Amino acid sequence: MSKISISKKTAWSLILKINSKISCKNNLVNINEDIRGHKINITYNKINDHIENSNLSDDHEISDLLKIFLPIVCSSKKTQFIAHIAQSLDGFIATNSGESKYISSKENLEHIHRLRAISDIIIVGANTFHEDKPKLTTRLVEGENPKIYVFDPKRILKSNQISNNIKIISDKDVMRNKFSKYKTIYIEGGGKTISYFMEKNILDRIHVCLCPVILGGGRSSFIQNKNISINNLKSYDPKHYNMGNDVLFDLKV
Repeated sequence: MSKISISKKTAWSLILKINSKISCKNNLVNINEDIRGHKINITYNKINDHIENSNLSDDHEISDLLKIFLPIVCSSKKTQFIAHIAQSLDGFIATNSGESKYISSKENLEHIHRLRAISDIIIVGANTFHEDKPKLTTRLVEGENPKIYVFDPKRILKSNQISNNIKIISDKDVMRNKFSKYKTIYIEGGGKTISYFMEKNILDRIHVCLCPVILGGGRSSFIQNKNISINNLKSYDPKHYNMGNDVLFDLKV
């Protein structure tokens, strides 16, 4: 099989097409697509999470992009919950005042926008929504904006703080399986919201971006049970990828 070289933009267009079109019901996913004039052929094994055959040339950046996103867009799950969090080396996502822009690299910001683009809906915590006022769009990459839901179990937001195209949800909505009609639900933050979904064993995958900064204090990445024993902690076997000056850890949870 002769090898071809493609750009990162072309590789991302391929991932979007797989996400919207290609059937991933079988363990072996055969991808044969014509993207931007390139005839791309890939055989992806979901069970082993491995690309068995490909006509793409060996490019580290393109390979990492496929390794990160193929397990998500080719998932056999009817509904999957994924999350992303960016933290400092000492385990904080923001200062005590809530300042967090931008501890992660430009490359990781683009990664966040890619996660939005492959998701049907995005969930963000009420405090994060109120303090950061995130746009929650895909403006840095190709792809459609997801529907926005704000997780507000304590009802801290007022109706005039939310636009008509954004919906507020509670913990009851989550536990009632309100999102079963969607394929991919992306939890973007903050730490309390992601911790809630982890504690309830709802998350399928989380991306933890480790940024080369030390805050020396602030808001912790995760909120854990204070009574938990070290012997009972779950051990993960993550894959990791360089992302600018950051390192992204890809964990199945």
